Amino acid sequence: MHSVTVYIDECLTTREIVRLKHELLSMPHVVDVEHPRHAPHDLTIDYEAHAGLPGLVLEKIRSQGLHPDITSA
Repeated sequence: MHSVTVYIDECLTTREIVRLKHELLSMPHVVDVEHPRHAPHDLTIDYEAHAGLPGLVLEKIRSQGLHPDITSA
């Protein structure tokens, strides 16, 4: 299992976070998406080994009009 943490510039509402989590969970190889309450701009995505997935995650988030950046992989 691999993880990537993404920082999103925008402040998201609970509804927007839930919608984004569902979008990401619909992607192949994505196993879990966590949104820690102590870090409201962070999402941690757990995924099965797949070399291109972190880039695909960024593309998916950008397609929602958001501005993400990988902070750890």
